[in-house]
Amino acid sequence: SPLELHTLRNRKIYIKRDDLLDEDFSGNKARKFYYFLVNDFSFIKRVVSYGSNQSNAMYSLSVLAKLKGWEFIYFCEHIPEFLKENPSGNYKYALQNGMKIYESKAREKDANALKNEVTLVVQEGGRQKESSFGIEILAKELKEDIKKAGIENPYIFLPSGTGTTSLFLQKFLNIKVFTCSTVGGDDYLREQWSMIEKNKSCFPTILTSSKKYHYGKLYLELYKLWNEIKRDMGVEFDLMYDAVGWKKFLLHVDFLNGTPIYIHQGGLKGNESMLKRYERKYGIIG
Repeated sequence: SPLELHTLRNRKIYIKRDDLLDEDFSGNKARKFYYFLVNDFSFIKRVVSYGSNQSNAMYSLSVLAKLKGWEFIYFCEHIPEFLKENPSGNYKYALQNGMKIYESKAREKDANALKNEVTLVVQEGGRQKESSFGIEILAKELKEDIKKAGIENPYIFLPSGTGTTSLFLQKFLNIKVFTCSTVGGDDYLREQWSMIEKNKSCFPTILTSSKKYHYGKLYLELYKLWNEIKRDMGVEFDLMYDAVGWKKFLLHVDFLNGTPIYIHQGGLKGNESMLKRYERKYGIIG
């Protein structure tokens, strides 16, 4: 994916455009699931996973399953009646790709219970060691990008859900990787990392903020920031994760030493449903 130089609030910021990898299989989920795409899984007949009802991973897995000819089963805790009656975003497109979705209070348990010799179970958000395969390729690209662009004293920033991408990037890069939590708190993020990596010395650095942003909740200030970035940089980001990510990054950027490289992780199909929610709540038309 290309590395682009942009300016925001008179500050130069490089953007790694992983959203441009592929129209249907892009961003960090394409990196995480690349191992399953290119290796031989001819014995697999179905893939099972779990998470939120508008998960980027859910949509990407539906694309992978369609490409591989697998059945795709997904568990989420709850699907609002409005979404069932008016499908949009990742939910809508995953259904179009053949996803079978079930509501469950024990979504992780139910998903793992289906594992057998012909069923691949993918943990929430791709939180597993196989994700390192594609993320290591991203790390190699970043090294080449940095060298080619002659970037001095670079550092990486990206917002985290499960934090899998930021964790493996820090493991494969000898430059600083910063991230922030967008799902749960900072302790949740460290807990996610500990599930796949025992060596805490390769954990990324978490940027915090005094204000807590609850996952999936609408914040007018975040919409305005998202719109400012889209207008001034000419790049659209994800409204769920990146809006929080940019907010926290901009709180800290003046105190971070070096040249920032922001990893664009895709997820733009989810904006369709987010914008509709903002429109219903605030009268905003994206």
